[in-house]
Amino acid sequence: MAVELEEKRVRRYLPVLMSRLMMTISLGSACALALGCTSGADSSDASSAALLSEAKSACSASAEYESRACIRDCDRLGDAEQAARCADECESERFAASGSCEAVSDVEALACEPTADCLAELEACRGAAARASLDCEARCGDDALALRCLISCERSRADDEAACGFVATTSTAARTELPSLPEGRPADLSVLLDEDELAVVEGADARAKELRSRPLRFHLGAPGVEVTITQLEHAFEFGFPVDFREFRDEPEDLEFYRRIAREHATLMVAETALKWRQLEPEPGRLEFDLGDSELAWADENGFKVKMHTLLWGNAPPISTGSGTPGWLRDQFPGTDLSESEQEELRELIRFQAESIVERYKGRIDIYDITNEMLNPLTAWFSSRLGQSITDDLFHMVRAIDPGAQLVMNEWISEVFTGLGGANAASVRDRALELLAAGVPIDAIGIQAHFAPVVIFASDAELDDPRLEERTRIDDYAVALAELTEAGLPLHMTETTFNAPAKPEERAAHAEAIMRLWWGTESVEQIVFWSLWNKVAARSQLQHGVFDDTRDGTLTRHGEAIVSLLNDRWRTRATVRTDDSGAAELRATLGQYVAQWTENGQAREVRFRVAQGPGAISVTVADGAGSP
Repeated sequence: MAVELEEKRVRRYLPVLMSRLMMTISLGSACALALGCTSGADSSDASSAALLSEAKSACSASAEYESRACIRDCDRLGDAEQAARCADECESERFAASGSCEAVSDVEALACEPTADCLAELEACRGAAARASLDCEARCGDDALALRCLISCERSRADDEAACGFVATTSTAARTELPSLPEGRPADLSVLLDEDELAVVEGADARAKELRSRPLRFHLGAPGVEVTITQLEHAFEFGFPVDFREFRDEPEDLEFYRRIAREHATLMVAETALKWRQLEPEPGRLEFDLGDSELAWADENGFKVKMHTLLWGNAPPISTGSGTPGWLRDQFPGTDLSESEQEELRELIRFQAESIVERYKGRIDIYDITNEMLNPLTAWFSSRLGQSITDDLFHMVRAIDPGAQLVMNEWISEVFTGLGGANAASVRDRALELLAAGVPIDAIGIQAHFAPVVIFASDAELDDPRLEERTRIDDYAVALAELTEAGLPLHMTETTFNAPAKPEERAAHAEAIMRLWWGTESVEQIVFWSLWNKVAARSQLQHGVFDDTRDGTLTRHGEAIVSLLNDRWRTRATVRTDDSGAAELRATLGQYVAQWTENGQAREVRFRVAQGPGAISVTVADGAGSP
């Protein structure tokens, strides 16, 4: 298959390579010209040609490295035919992207003037990108377990090359229906937060501008054209859980859930289908039907998938629906196990975990490997095997699917208040201990059930006075800073805003927490565990973003959250191109569509604004100003 792919690559890229070769020949001594060997108009033309050639090379290199990462990701798939089709799609996308790069003919696609200084800056930028890429790959190592790291290096190289030159796109007839999203309503933080807390939120807002957005230069090539630029998705990962059993009685519920999820998230969490108690109700009998159907639904709707969770030591009365299997607890009732019993338990753990990872290799992108291993209430496994079972599971999953992101998921007492147990510092220390021992942890998950533990572990109602207890924003900022010291990305998992009970105060608390996360560089994912109240656990607390109906009504704190996602943190702009045929704005990182009218016909391009240094230049290869 590798030989066939290489032959196909040569066939596809030979015309592009020949085109670049002819351009180099036609430029003659363009490099010398750019350095000042001639003067006047000829020198200016040569400088422009050399600059455009180098920018096109950066553009094509970006497509090349993105394709390499894409193909590596395809190699994770267990089915050879599926992997081959996936790789072929990567190649097709690269071919199209490189063709767009080569079609750019206007040096105005670059923001700088066509001078020797601009060319030198571009070459220096590309040199720095190459060195950073080599350093990144050196840190990864060269064994098979470095796959995820190498994919990350190649995607970073793709983004860096694009930042040096430009991103080229080719227009099509406009057909994208712009999203019509609920607008929400901001909270009044002053109803709850004091001056110290407000200052923390304001500091996060100031940091967020550089972290979550970037200057965008959109080059169409013709002046005075009105262009509508609309963000379709966030680059930041927002997620939601799915348990298909919640939708068995009313199929219309699933369609409503699909719609609100598709509008606000890109990540689906398989909440219960693959937890051990559900997956293996009897020893050796694995039931994958529920998991298969949920992953198929995710594929159909374009969601990335996270699995929750391979190992969670909870048992009744802590959990009645998703903990350790009853037959497992019966088989190992005591904590004082002999060596042979410990090995037997380890083998049972390996069997269920390997069965999941082997079956869904390449289809599940993220695994919560462990859940609440530091929680004294869920110590069933650690009390029998010690914490070393964590090491075993991380190494095992990395060996089977080296491209998946592996997460240790924990609770902290700064969020689950009133009971003690692990705090942010202890989670940080445990992560550092595991990393020092060579355990392949890629991220720390922190449960975000903001509530007193006694409330969350009971049938408390909204009028329970204990719901007035809450996490202070400044205290929580300290906890986030401590967690960040582990040097790993942070996933805000199982997010539910349960306290305070008063709607305006809860909205203020939710918005403040969200803005703090948005302004914290290490936070890369937020999962809303109660996107729709009707299918959320403990729904009597009314902690859903959307209420119990199917008419799209938001709760008050849901209004505050949606106002962030769909307004404050989402870019929509109508701009007019300047004399150079370009328009500039600041854009939140994510997926975009730009639409305009050309010769009476609606046109559009799709593009991505990724994290990177400086401004990103997006140019329409066949724009209104193209010859």
